Amino acid sequence: MPLEWTKEYSVNVQEIDEQHKEFIDLINRLSKGIKEMASKNDLGNILNKLDHYAKTHFATEEKYFKKFDYPDKDKHIVQHRRFSDKIKDYKSRYKGDKVAISFEVIDFLEDWLVDHLLNEDQKYSGFFNEHGLF
Repeated sequence: MPLEWTKEYSVNVQEIDEQHKEFIDLINRLSKGIKEMASKNDLGNILNKLDHYAKTHFATEEKYFKKFDYPDKDKHIVQHRRFSDKIKDYKSRYKGDKVAISFEVIDFLEDWLVDHLLNEDQKYSGFFNEHGLF
């Protein structure tokens, strides 16, 4: 069953919410590709898009962390680096066993969605709103 955007994921910042929706779409595309036995190239392309997404999205959040001097920015940035490192690891390992690595990636991404978006990203929502970012 595909993941769906819900209001509970919203951080009340349109730009970031749109990026989070893109993340959910990438997870769904990867999951669908696995179920439909997509080609290794197709799944590899989705991993590349996840890598690009992470760079773009994290740069957006970190821009606002710096601009508003977000107090938990260092901890949050460490989590971003761990995510990026994990995606790079998956990309390098993907050249081998595509099925096993694909399911592992889906599990990781779904866990990240629940834990990071619903917990960590919610922490900056009010802070950004207080600084006029919606």
